[in-house]
Amino acid sequence: MVNIQSKLLLRKIPKYILLKLLTLNNKYSFLLVLISVLIPLLFINNIYLLIPISIIIFFVIFDFKPTIITVLFVALIALSSGLGDNLRLFIQVITVTTLTFIFFKQYGIQFERYPKLPAQMIKLILLILFAMVFSLPFTKYFMVGIEQLVRSVLFFFIIYLFYSFLSDFNDVKYFLYALFGGAVIYFILLLYEIVKVDFDFINLNQSIFLNEGISFVHRNVIGGFFSICIAITIAFLTSEGLKQKYRKYFATFITFLALGLVLTNSRGAIISLIIAAVYIFYIQNKKALKYLVAIILLIIPFLFLNIVSDTINLYFRLERISTGRDYILETVYNMISNNPIIGAGPAATKFEMYNYLPYLFGTPQEFYLSKHINQIEFGHAHNFYLFLYTDLGIIGLITSLLIPFTFVRMGNTLMKSVNKNETILYPLILGIQAAGISLFIRGLFEWAGIFSYGTITYDLPFWWIFSILVFLYQKIIIDKQKIILN
Repeated sequence: MVNIQSKLLLRKIPKYILLKLLTLNNKYSFLLVLISVLIPLLFINNIYLLIPISIIIFFVIFDFKPTIITVLFVALIALSSGLGDNLRLFIQVITVTTLTFIFFKQYGIQFERYPKLPAQMIKLILLILFAMVFSLPFTKYFMVGIEQLVRSVLFFFIIYLFYSFLSDFNDVKYFLYALFGGAVIYFILLLYEIVKVDFDFINLNQSIFLNEGISFVHRNVIGGFFSICIAITIAFLTSEGLKQKYRKYFATFITFLALGLVLTNSRGAIISLIIAAVYIFYIQNKKALKYLVAIILLIIPFLFLNIVSDTINLYFRLERISTGRDYILETVYNMISNNPIIGAGPAATKFEMYNYLPYLFGTPQEFYLSKHINQIEFGHAHNFYLFLYTDLGIIGLITSLLIPFTFVRMGNTLMKSVNKNETILYPLILGIQAAGISLFIRGLFEWAGIFSYGTITYDLPFWWIFSILVFLYQKIIIDKQKIILN
């Protein structure tokens, strides 16, 4: 009897879906379907992508909110990173189109219904854009700057579209599903790279990860992403209110991501994550902090064993921590000294850096810097704060400092306003705060992961957790709504 009913139900599903499509009265839903079908025709070689697009359309029509958030987020941060320029553009166009139509389907053109942002958040975004606009008249590379400005505006538009999904406190968990789902995808891609080199981790580190851009895995991107997920998970794991049955799942998740973080050899992410973990333990569980310190003290003597120290030096390239960075810093110092106010312009440091090299042509230092300059599009200072300073001048430096200031201030205000015994919300805010601190410390060693002119794979994870923080701040501090989380 059950089998007969199941077969009848399965027969009705296609008919029901077709009826649902044919009876769409909302013009935005119809346009979403039409445009999503037409766009692949412009990329005729990628016509097979109609299948995942059809899946996305299905979820949009039937309002499967968690799935659509996760699919679009993962598509932007993971699937577009190693597919080449054409497919990257294709995925981004599809994603932005989908987000835009969902937004107008939900809110229409009734501006008073649009999700609000705290005033300090609006000022921060305007300051970022103003710093770029201010430098444009003074740069010799105007069109390069315009390109970065347009990309940054589009990026913040995408962030706001995602932010519009946060209409209820329970929507926050959908953002976490997407974040952790992205971590799982990244771990699978990392595992794929390991299998490709027959589990030769040294080769993986020295040949694949050092040649950025040739695979799905970018070690700095994945390192920063893992540090965010690990920090949030540690905050939940160390919470006294977490049910015992969930602890083993959280511990397993942290173990896998920590292993992945080590495999990426992102030294800045590892160091900053340790500091974030210490911060979490200090705030939430000082007993766990004592255990952490004891474990570190027990491990330290083993690091001096020759076989252990040699392996660590080989894998993490400890001898190269300062080599190269001092060359970069000397050059950056020359640039800032000659132009401390205006900067070279958005993404223009690349073109000006060679004029300030303090080394002769043909020297090893000049060869290293030449390779460094040609390797990336921007971020040559190898430090987030100096990166914005050399590009955007003193306003860029102020902006780079105001981003962590605004983030940490919002987080501290929320932590003071939420009961520490709150089993879900308090650990979440603490974890996001720690993740942000981790990225800001990492910004001393790396340039990407906070704001890189809206480069999605670099910037989206940070602004994703920032969006959660902003939403909670808007609801709890400004709107003073009662917290109800299931």
